[in-house]
Amino acid sequence: MNIVPDLLSFALANCPDRQAVICGEASLTFREVDQRAERLRSVLESAGLSRGDRLALLAVNSIEYLEIHVAAMRAGLVLVPLNFRLALPELSYIVENCGPRLLVCGQAFAETGQALGVDNLLVLGDSYEGSLNSASPRAEHPEAAGAGIDPSAGSLILYTSGTTGRPKGAMLSNRALFARIHSNLFEYAVRAEDRFLQCLPLFHIAANVTSTYAYVGATNVLLPEFSSTAVLDLIASRKITAALLVPTMINAILHHPDARTADLSSLHTVAYGASPIPPVLLRQAIETFGCGFVQLFGMTETNACTVLRRHDHDPAWHPNRLASAGTEALGFAVRIVDDRDRDVDPGTVGEVICRGPALMDGYWNAPGATAEALRDGWMHTGDLGYRDADGYLFITDRKKDMVVSGGENVYPREVEDVLFEHPDVNEAAVIGVPDERWGERVHAVLVPAEGIELDTRAILVYARSRLAGYKVPKTAEISTALPKNATGKVLKTELRRRWHESGAS
Repeated sequence: MNIVPDLLSFALANCPDRQAVICGEASLTFREVDQRAERLRSVLESAGLSRGDRLALLAVNSIEYLEIHVAAMRAGLVLVPLNFRLALPELSYIVENCGPRLLVCGQAFAETGQALGVDNLLVLGDSYEGSLNSASPRAEHPEAAGAGIDPSAGSLILYTSGTTGRPKGAMLSNRALFARIHSNLFEYAVRAEDRFLQCLPLFHIAANVTSTYAYVGATNVLLPEFSSTAVLDLIASRKITAALLVPTMINAILHHPDARTADLSSLHTVAYGASPIPPVLLRQAIETFGCGFVQLFGMTETNACTVLRRHDHDPAWHPNRLASAGTEALGFAVRIVDDRDRDVDPGTVGEVICRGPALMDGYWNAPGATAEALRDGWMHTGDLGYRDADGYLFITDRKKDMVVSGGENVYPREVEDVLFEHPDVNEAAVIGVPDERWGERVHAVLVPAEGIELDTRAILVYARSRLAGYKVPKTAEISTALPKNATGKVLKTELRRRWHESGAS
């Protein structure tokens, strides 16, 4: 039978006593993760779980995450990481949808775990450790027995953020997971000696990056909760060589008073993604961090399908590329198509579609949504973009967020990038709202820089000097913050809801 390797096999053969994972003051070596995973595997089998069953995990980033993932893979279970920021009804929907046989939850979520009503509940801390200590590991290590991991078996169900409706569970096989790992190895230029700082929650696609670094024997440093102070401190104290951030995190770090004096000398790579980054912010980040940058564009269903690589982050020689999502990632084919899935010419906006071995198998219990998304084997991302003459992809916006004003298409990202360049603006989001004359009009929501009393009229005059008239926001409002999901994406559905509820016109 064909197999994929155990996630720890390379590290156990080459660096078993290296730190595998660090979280706060706690750490585990690869040997310790292996031993604990085998004990957990025994616990799972004693609880009656069998191949194909789902194992849900509700916890912030923690030292146990890696061993839980490894144990699940070895037992043939499908791991379902849950978004701990969701309300109980939202979590209940996901649990009902995927039907886990066991739920592991952090101590802070023990009450929520009880309320979710999963048959078997295991709480991290004394209960979890007691279960591991009382378990007897299997007599034979799975690798020694030559079993390996079944590539066709389910590995993960990652639920989408649900910004436009109910979240959907993207199913990943072990084969797709390892395709993602091998693509990441190349695109991140991963080294076994790396110390990788994971700033994103592990219920997100970012968990695949943690698996990538673990696979080659590198050390994962997990941040339970993001703060710019914590990131700067960890980079210096843990000698972090690579970090994964989203643009809102980068923005927060750049505004930290110690950003320009912090010791960032160990960093060689900052990877970023999940949402667009204004070029002005990216230029500041490149100057401040003083290391290589890599942008990953993709989604839960795909992994990174395009990459803007280190050599493309060159403000002096290639300033236009700072707004680009790059070119095809290793293992991917990418097309830009019209509404009938026909390829469009360079410079013409269309939908981004992609295919490759890292794609999801489909959505859990949603054959209709699966058929719509994976038409003819191509993942239809819902993102709009175009290629330039050199083949670089530029994302204009999500199809659902495009504004049609007076018959003209307005792509909010282009407008937001201009607004963001004004020194008085800390954050900006653009949405379309109903308008009797134009059908829709462009509306801006602005967050002022700290200590600034924002003059919206002055900001709109500034935008008019840099944009065609039909793209300039007709109206604007000031907000203390923009609503975001756990990965820093602005929730424009929430902004539109607030606008309608305000009775604005």
